[in-house]
Amino acid sequence: MKRYLAEIIDRYALNNLHKKKSKERHFYNKIKTFPTLEDVHTYYPSPNIPNIEFDKKYKEGRYTVGRFQYESEIENGPSNKYSTGEYYECDNQSANVIIVHGWRMGNLYKVKKLFLNPFFKGSFNMYYFSLPFHFEREPEESLYSGELMISANIDRTLNSVKQAVTDLRALVKWIKDNRKGKIILIGVSLAGFITNLTCVVEKDIDILASVFYANSIAYSVWNTIPGKYIKSDLEKSGFTYEKLKQAWAITNPSLFIPIINKENIFLLSGAYDLYIAKEDTDLLWESWDRPKRLVYSCGHAGIVLLRKKVAKDTMNFINRKCFEVRF
Repeated sequence: MKRYLAEIIDRYALNNLHKKKSKERHFYNKIKTFPTLEDVHTYYPSPNIPNIEFDKKYKEGRYTVGRFQYESEIENGPSNKYSTGEYYECDNQSANVIIVHGWRMGNLYKVKKLFLNPFFKGSFNMYYFSLPFHFEREPEESLYSGELMISANIDRTLNSVKQAVTDLRALVKWIKDNRKGKIILIGVSLAGFITNLTCVVEKDIDILASVFYANSIAYSVWNTIPGKYIKSDLEKSGFTYEKLKQAWAITNPSLFIPIINKENIFLLSGAYDLYIAKEDTDLLWESWDRPKRLVYSCGHAGIVLLRKKVAKDTMNFINRKCFEVRF
C-alpha cells in the first residue's frame, strides 16, 4: 500500500514537472576524447580562494541575511560568469553549512522549509548555493530553471557539472579561510549527486548529508521518468546508453572513493522513488563501503511529505558529528 501511494504521488508530481519541457532539441557533442577516471583530480581543479561580495539585505535576530556572489573559474556562458547564492550568517556561529538545491527548482522555498529553521536553532552559518543555469544563473533563452544544466548537450552538461563542483569547492575554501567551525555539505536530489562528487575531490569538507540523492546522471537520464525527454533527444541523434555512460563517467561519484571520512557521510533515500532509481542509489552506497544510510518507505515526494523527519534525522547526525550531541 505504501509503495502504491508513493508511486501515485511521484507520478502526479512528474506529470506536473513535464508540463515544462524543452521545445527544441539540445543534442550537441564535439568532444573527441572524453576525460578518463584517472583525470578526476585534474578535471575538477582546486580553485583559488574567491573574492566573495556580500550584499546584506536585513538583520534578523542574531542573523545577517543577504546574497553573495563570486566569479567562477569555469567558463559556461555569460549567465554563469558568477556563482551566486543566499547567506544567513550568525553572530555567534558554531559551524557552517552549504545547502544545494535540486534540479529544475524554481526557488529555494522547499529547501528552506526543510532546513532553515533547524539550522537557525543551532546557530549555523548557512550558505544556499545556486547551481549553474538555475535561478539568477538562468539565461533569458531558457524555458525553465535548470533546463540547460542537464540535457542532451553532452559538452555543456559536462561543463556544468564541472562548474558546479569547482564553484562549490571555491566556497568551501573561502569558508575554511574566513570562518570558524566545521563545514557541512548538504545536497538535495540532483544536488546530492553534485555534493557527493565534490566530496571525491575536496578535502576541507567535514560532513556530508546527501538527501534523496542522484548518482549516475547517465543512468538517471536513460532509466528514470525525469530523463525521458533527454533520452529521446539522444536516441534521435544516435547516441547510445553505452556512449553516454562513457561520456559522463567522470561525473559518476560511485566510480570514485570519497576523500571525506566514511563515518561522516549520511545518505538518505526513498525506497519507492520514481525520480531516482533505488538500484543506482544502492550502487553508490555499496561502492562507498556502506556509510550510514536511511531508506524511507516513500517516493521522491517524501522530501516534502516527511520533511520534519528528514530534517530531524539529518540534524541528529550533523549535531552528533559536530558536537557529540543527540536530539
